[in-house]
Amino acid sequence: MAKRDSRAKQASEPAPVADVPYYRALFGALGWGVVAFALQVVFGGTGGATGLLIQVGWILIAAVLAAWPTWYAARRRGWPELWKLFLLAAPAFWVLRAVTLILDRLLFH
Repeated sequence: MAKRDSRAKQASEPAPVADVPYYRALFGALGWGVVAFALQVVFGGTGGATGLLIQVGWILIAAVLAAWPTWYAARRRGWPELWKLFLLAAPAFWVLRAVTLILDRLLFH
């Protein structure tokens, strides 16, 4: 009976935090930045070189901010693989990208 109790105790302990560096999460989020840039060039009216440069800045801001929750979640789950970080960063990146598009419209148009 003691063995069964020790197994239950081990299962309830939190998993150790994995060593996932922040820059890996940033690379995962920057992958979505490349996708957002390509979509901006193909479908968006860039407004010339200045408008495109402003959009690149907004995309970088969204990627850097999206990397933080991605990094935090990846450490908890133990996911150091880049493709998992890329998929994990998607929701945070696209929400932040929508916010940056709204801010761009409010500030520059």
